[in-house]
Amino acid sequence: MAQQAEVRPEGATGRVACRVPAGPAGHGGLPIGFRFRPTDEELVLHYLRRKAFACPLPADIIPAVDLARLHPSDLPGDADGERFFFHLPATRCWRKGGGSGRAGGAGGVWRASGKEALVLAPRCGRPVGARRTLVFCARGGARTTWAMHEYRLLPAAVDAWAAAAAAKPKDWVVCRVFKKTTPARRGGTGRRQRGDADMAAPSPASSCVTEARGEEEVEGDEEIASF
Repeated sequence: MAQQAEVRPEGATGRVACRVPAGPAGHGGLPIGFRFRPTDEELVLHYLRRKAFACPLPADIIPAVDLARLHPSDLPGDADGERFFFHLPATRCWRKGGGSGRAGGAGGVWRASGKEALVLAPRCGRPVGARRTLVFCARGGARTTWAMHEYRLLPAAVDAWAAAAAAKPKDWVVCRVFKKTTPARRGGTGRRQRGDADMAAPSPASSCVTEARGEEEVEGDEEIASF
């Protein structure tokens, strides 16, 4: 039986009270005018957490891709829009806050930019994940317009879920790849001046994120421990 995906039309602020069959991974098979626009919490709690624990996903719409081997322009999907991918890093360095960057394939590298932001569970307000921004740099270090939001699960939340599920998760991350929409600005010295909007992708305003200030303890309660 085809899995069902809950969708919302472009520009809508609420959910649409209908469900449509999800198509092949990475394509979605959504009706014309509909977009896959998950919030940060939805990505972390309903997709990344389930992927990590090998549980069924709400829809088979996010493909698993080795981002270290492909140039952003070669990734599947519409290069002019947002694309979502699961990625299994070669190392577990993200468990300690993540490294400074990732190999990007085809003569480039993804480099971290700015601080991590915590993703909070919507009901209890506890931190369950972290989001960081990476920029794709070509050979020689030149920054490109390609950017990525990488989401990881916080170890304390993983431990609570693992205890409840009696299962050992894998270290998956989920990534939102997009092109920056704000053009580069230069100050009087010729240095590029970057603001928050420079790294922003179109995203629902309801996401609950806050700046990460180190690992925070997450207690296992009903909101955290249940799938």
